[in-house]
Amino acid sequence: MADLNLTCFLHPSMRLPAPLQAIDFKASPFTVPPTFNVMELMEKVEAFVEQVCNAENQPVQFQIQVMWNTKNNKKALNPGDKVSQHFADGDTFGCHGDIVEAPKSYPKIPEEDKLPVTILTGFLGAGKTTLLNYILQ
Repeated sequence: MADLNLTCFLHPSMRLPAPLQAIDFKASPFTVPPTFNVMELMEKVEAFVEQVCNAENQPVQFQIQVMWNTKNNKKALNPGDKVSQHFADGDTFGCHGDIVEAPKSYPKIPEEDKLPVTILTGFLGAGKTTLLNYILQ
C-alpha cells in the first residue's frame, strides 16, 4: 500500500506564531505510511511545527488536543487507530491544540563551579542551633 499525502489544517482559533503563518500547508503535505497510528501523525505534525519555529528562533511547544478528517469534522479521531482507517491519499486533516512559548533554557553550570549547600531542618527545640554551633566550633 502506498504512502498517504495528507494536508494539515490548523484550526483558525489557534494563535499561530509568525513562522507558521507564512507556511502554505497545501504546498507541503505530510507523507505518512498507512500503517501509522493517528498518534504518530500527531507527533509528526507537532515536531514539524516546533522545528519550523525553532528555525526562526521562536521556540515553541505544540500539543495537539484533537485531530479530525475535514470530510467529517464532527468526529474526533482515536489516536490508536490506523491512519488508513480515516484517510485516503490527498485528504486534509484538521488539528486543534496548544502552541506555547518554550521555556527558556539556562546554561549548564559545571560541577566544580557549583557551591555546596547543606540544609538543616528540625522541629522547634530539636537542637538545630546547638548542632550548628558545634559544627562551627
